[in-house]
Amino acid sequence: MNAPITSPTTQHAPAVLTSQQSSSSAAARIDFTLVAEAAKRAQMACLMRDMEGVGLS
Repeated sequence: MNAPITSPTTQHAPAVLTSQQSSSSAAARIDFTLVAEAAKRAQMACLMRDMEGVGLS
């Protein structure tokens, strides 16, 4: 299985609040965006930790 490759430097635009969105749904969307960003950073940190011992010869 080949998972799609995403760039670790992908930036997400902040959620834009409209008059139709409730404040609770907007807050939840922002919270999920922050959780997704933290998960990506943690994934990259683990990858870098695991790859630091790899050398080319």
